Amino acid sequence: MKKKFLESICFIAICAFLSEGCVYSAGAFSEHYNSAQNFLAQGQYSSAIVEFRKALRINYMDNSGRVGLINSYLARGAYYANTEKDFEKAANDFRSALFYLKIYPDNLQDVQNSVGMISSATSNLNQCLKVTSSDTTPSARYKKAESLRAVGNLSAAAYEFSKAAESDSLSSDANSQIGDLLKLLGNEPRSSYFYKVALDKKPNDGALRMKYARTLDKIGQYDTAVKEYNDALANSKGDMEVLYALERIYLKKLAQTPSDAELNANIGAIKQAQGDFESALSYYGKAEQLNPNSVVTRINVGTLYQQKKDYQKAIQAYDSVLTLYPDNGQAMFYKAQALSEMGNKKAATDLYKRVLTLEPNNQDAKNAIAQIVKETMTPSEFIAYLNQNGTASELYDFAYKLHKENDIDNAISAYKGVIAKDPNKADAYVNLGICYASKDDYTNSINILNSAKAKFPTNEQVLKTLKEVKSDLTSAMLASASSSYDNKDYKKAIKEYLSIEPATENSMLGAAASYQALNDYDNAIAYYKKAFVFNAKNAEIPYYIGYLYSEQKNWAEAEKYLKTSLQLEPKEEVKELMAYVQQNSTLGVLNQGIDLYEKQNYAEALNKFNEVLKTEPQNAYAYYYRALIYDEQKQTKLAIADYLSLLKNSDEFPIANYMLAVDYDTNENYKDAYKYYKIFTEKYSTSDQYLEYAKNRMKELEPYAG
Repeated sequence: MKKKFLESICFIAICAFLSEGCVYSAGAFSEHYNSAQNFLAQGQYSSAIVEFRKALRINYMDNSGRVGLINSYLARGAYYANTEKDFEKAANDFRSALFYLKIYPDNLQDVQNSVGMISSATSNLNQCLKVTSSDTTPSARYKKAESLRAVGNLSAAAYEFSKAAESDSLSSDANSQIGDLLKLLGNEPRSSYFYKVALDKKPNDGALRMKYARTLDKIGQYDTAVKEYNDALANSKGDMEVLYALERIYLKKLAQTPSDAELNANIGAIKQAQGDFESALSYYGKAEQLNPNSVVTRINVGTLYQQKKDYQKAIQAYDSVLTLYPDNGQAMFYKAQALSEMGNKKAATDLYKRVLTLEPNNQDAKNAIAQIVKETMTPSEFIAYLNQNGTASELYDFAYKLHKENDIDNAISAYKGVIAKDPNKADAYVNLGICYASKDDYTNSINILNSAKAKFPTNEQVLKTLKEVKSDLTSAMLASASSSYDNKDYKKAIKEYLSIEPATENSMLGAAASYQALNDYDNAIAYYKKAFVFNAKNAEIPYYIGYLYSEQKNWAEAEKYLKTSLQLEPKEEVKELMAYVQQNSTLGVLNQGIDLYEKQNYAEALNKFNEVLKTEPQNAYAYYYRALIYDEQKQTKLAIADYLSLLKNSDEFPIANYMLAVDYDTNENYKDAYKYYKIFTEKYSTSDQYLEYAKNRMKELEPYAG
């Protein structure tokens, strides 16, 4: 018979745990524990879990309560999986069981004794995860743990965090979370272990170090807690919470060993850091009584007076150390500080130099000397000092400060010094270029940035700054050229516009406008065309070109560019100019045709008249002259068609009626011939041979009338 899913595995686990027996504690623990056992025996697993957890809250170290809780989770997990088929809930119970099996116990032997059950519970959980198609990557398990913690399922959340911790990138955060959850569940000794694991991964995490220190403090591991608090204090610059925690620990120790000079000195240091100088002096006094030769105590007394700005007493304390130990660098350094704060910069500098002879790598002493030098020298003198004695980094920091303060000339001098000391410091080149540009010295700016580009060809900041400076230079040159144009100095403006390299749309437009102002239309057109190459979407440029061509009466070119402008942007002013150009263009072609006609070059003349009529289908002159050519070529039918089109569109040519009548007469269409002779005689008022012929011919054609 097929077994139910997970059932046999879970029952084996329960029996194994029950066989360990139970240790009953007195009082409230016993009450909750016994109640939990009864619920478990009756199969009321949820109630059993609640009671076992209460028991563990009272005594987190009780192994029988932990065992009972594990049994309850395993049993309920099997029930959820086998009976309700709720594999998500089952998975959470197996997670919780594994938490209490592997993570919760502080005794490694307890974990080793449960290896078989851990294996079974892990197998059960993996089957549930498989059924629910769960994502088992570390990042997914971390998110799952967060969601479980959010709904209060702390033990299941802690187990998932432990799986996420297998990823190195998540390890510190995940272990810190486990520490938090163990703390919430009342198991602070175990919590401290996971905080330590997390801290080893992130030693610079101040908040995590404080969690670890507080936990150590709470569980009585004072010596380790002090070390952690001191580390936290070193990175927090006088955190009051840390100071109070240290004070509490030291006072506990002092109560046990009141004659400990070091403890009194430490409490004095804490009181000093808290600003309680009188109490600090009292503890320092006790420490000195107990150990008159303590250098640390005397130096601390000196720093206390220095904090109070009682520099004479501070120096007395430091001198008391230096009398006994003339080469004590710490006392010497603090005395130099006091002298400097009193305004005796020379004596302070000499003392700092003595510190450096003892400790050549003492950066604090070097910085103090540099600060004194900075305060007593002009910027240019300090730059000279740093060029001689400072590092490239120190010189750069000073250059940057001057730059921010807009002391550009001195900043330039300092940046040059940086480059001389460290030719590979790209930022110095960039900032030097920016300084030159701020003075409108674009030549030097571009030169220094080009040298940086050659040295650092892929440096984005160098390339970006060079591009920006060139753009600024172009803008400055355009502004100057524009000013010359506004002042009507067009020749100077042209020179300035054309000196801009590389050329831009605006520089070409400026040159074109300047030539136009000088009525040099050919050059104006040429530079407008160059500008149009830069921006073929600017409708204004072909409009300007079209206008200038129209001024030159080059109607064809004017029309071409105006069409381009209208295609880009159909403005009314362009349409009006186009109409004017087209009108004049047609008239010019018409006049060319008439001239060709009069020279009897009929073929070329026809081409011109055809061109006119293509553009202007109602042009009476074109019809008239084309008809005359057709008559000359004995193509009377074509001539008749053009005369009719002419008369349809215009009354300016009464002679056309005569010509039409003659052509009809020639084609023996006497009826229409009579009709147009008659119209001619009615409209033609000049007494000449045409009128006389028309009247005579009408008499002859009267039989064809009407």
